[in-house]
Amino acid sequence: MKTYDVEFSNTAENELIESVIWAIGVWGEESTFRWARSFREAARRQLSTFPFGLPLAPESEFDDAEIRQLLIGRYRVLFEVNDDLVTILHIRGSFSGQG
Repeated sequence: MKTYDVEFSNTAENELIESVIWAIGVWGEESTFRWARSFREAARRQLSTFPFGLPLAPESEFDDAEIRQLLIGRYRVLFEVNDDLVTILHIRGSFSGQG
């Protein structure tokens, strides 16, 4: 089975950090960091094996590249695939100010 490398873009990293900052005030540090690790692991696990099995995101309509989406809890993970690399472009969710 083919596997893909998964990387977070700087924008996606910043959006995840925004969510972590918000969550620390609500859940506390320990729970928030556990959630962040779990989120990263879920994204990598799911995107490393079959990224083309996930649907195109509505945003793909406005871009030359195929932008796909993965749902993790309350978040939409927007990504693109180039050769053997999956790049997470954005993490959209109610905690990141992205709706």
